Amino acid sequence: MSSSRSLPTAAVGWTVAALLVAAAPHLAAMPPPVGAVVVLACGWRLAAAARSWTLPPAWLRLLVTLLATGMLVITLGGLWGRRAATALLCLMLGLKMLELRRIRDLRVVASVALFLVAAQFLFSERLIYLVYLILSVLIAFAALYRIQQLEIARPAGASNNRQLIATSAMMLAAAAPLALILFITFPRLAEPLWGLPDAAMDSKTGLSDSMTPGSIAELQIDSSPAFRATFEHQPPPAQQRYWRGPVLWDFDGNTWSRSAQPFHAPAPTVPAGDNDYTYTVQLEPHERHWLFALDYPVNTPDRAYLSADFQMSRRQPVTTLSQYQMRSNPDFIDTPSLSDSWRRLALRLPEGLNPRTRKMAEQLRARFDDDRALIAHVLQWLHDEPFYYSLESPPLGRHGVDEFLFDLRVGYCEYYASAFAVLMRQVGIPARVATGYLGGHWQSGGNYLLVRHSEAHAWVEVWLQGSGWTRVDPTASVSSERVQPGLGSSTGRGISVSWLRRLQNRYDRLQYLWNSWVLDFNAERQRRMLQFAGLPDIPPVGLALLMIAMLSATIALLSWLWIHQGRSRDPVQRAWQYLLQRAAQQGLGPARSETPLAWARRVAGDQRMGPELIELVEDYCHIHYGSSDNAGLRQNFIQTSGRFPAL
Repeated sequence: MSSSRSLPTAAVGWTVAALLVAAAPHLAAMPPPVGAVVVLACGWRLAAAARSWTLPPAWLRLLVTLLATGMLVITLGGLWGRRAATALLCLMLGLKMLELRRIRDLRVVASVALFLVAAQFLFSERLIYLVYLILSVLIAFAALYRIQQLEIARPAGASNNRQLIATSAMMLAAAAPLALILFITFPRLAEPLWGLPDAAMDSKTGLSDSMTPGSIAELQIDSSPAFRATFEHQPPPAQQRYWRGPVLWDFDGNTWSRSAQPFHAPAPTVPAGDNDYTYTVQLEPHERHWLFALDYPVNTPDRAYLSADFQMSRRQPVTTLSQYQMRSNPDFIDTPSLSDSWRRLALRLPEGLNPRTRKMAEQLRARFDDDRALIAHVLQWLHDEPFYYSLESPPLGRHGVDEFLFDLRVGYCEYYASAFAVLMRQVGIPARVATGYLGGHWQSGGNYLLVRHSEAHAWVEVWLQGSGWTRVDPTASVSSERVQPGLGSSTGRGISVSWLRRLQNRYDRLQYLWNSWVLDFNAERQRRMLQFAGLPDIPPVGLALLMIAMLSATIALLSWLWIHQGRSRDPVQRAWQYLLQRAAQQGLGPARSETPLAWARRVAGDQRMGPELIELVEDYCHIHYGSSDNAGLRQNFIQTSGRFPAL
């Protein structure tokens, strides 16, 4: 067993802090038992450093590692995927705390913590993580700087935490212009270097390709943005802000799902109209294939396709922030003539279910010959009868539509959409369920429409002679005031508190700017920025040379400022530089990789100056790298270095 006395508590504490801060988002996303192992290992290491406990034996460390890794594999179902890889890395770094013996071990943990920070951006690129990035890097730099002080034989317990943070902040500020140059000038590719497989990111709440009563209601707890839209002219009125997503045709008695038939049929061509809406959608990652647009898309974005029912999809899932331009014609008539095969698909129902609904359909059909009159009657019936809108409804049984229409009468939008579509099919009116989002909050400060996941919605489309597929929203008959402003604002859930909603909306304006100017900084934007700066179109090689030139100039300027600051403001640093200059004139200057103490030992041995030079350099290290404010020590170093006899 090894003692932990050789590593000071301060250095261990900064290293543990660097690891925990960098791993915090990963710990929150991994299984709780695995995260607990990491936190407990870090806590034990802090206590061991403070109380000089001995480290666990090798057999115990091996046993803990095997058990923790097995628990990770069982809880995640394997080690495949980005989240599993980062969870394994966090676990191994946590278990590394059980065997910290040398300075090298501390440096490895603090350095890999920086990699953990970068790994988090594989899962989310939101603005809030910029704060996380700065804080994590600042603490990691402080840990590395404190570790470096151990190598210059600084006395234990003399750490000045304020000085560590200040020095780390200075290093971070010096790196900022270099990062900005790399961001602006690094050659951008039209395609990413890698593709993310389906469900590679953290699980996201969002619309699915199926709908069971109660599934959309779960989205009400998620007030995060789904997408944003900016319009070339005025945005559409609230009653036309239906953002189309998956369209569902097949019904098994409980769940609606998509049908393969629309994907094998060519999408109708939508001509441009006089009342078109032209807009840009900034879509947040949702790990699904579909895109969202208003009815009806005149164009299709790059690498996207339209199905016959106007579902807009990509062949690859949306795993990064995506932006696309759209034009929609709200006056387009969808499918003015319905073929027999499409009619059969839009009327298909499972046999032997919902007998009371079927009996009601027979009575309605006997009473009404006109489909429009029948639909109006059903909507009025939903309005007049004691139906209620609620997010909390019990699950439905085998005859779910019967239970909802005649017994329960409480539900969310998918309850009404599903029951209405089934009733329409039973009376012989072709019907399908459309899912997507309704409404959105107009951000006047940013001139864009913010649509949140909590505004997910389901409605029905029925086919009528002369009108084609026509939107009917049965939820509006039950709670019209809820539908008009959008789903998220009237349910009493999610962001219902006015001040919190205002705060979230203001934050989203910053997120929108971050998305537009940072995350969406592609090759085209880079080209326009360089043109604005007076630079013509240059090939990637020329851009790389420009990047190298700007980096070199910036590094030279920062180096000059660093040296000039040390020489002009700190008399100790001026004395040290003068000492090194005299040594270099005699061919005894330090090598690039030499630390001050290593140089002093080499020079003292060559010149037979004994311990005097080493003692002088040790005083310099305590003054420059430590927190010593001893005026006598500083003055003694200045005087002694100036008259050092052998140099």
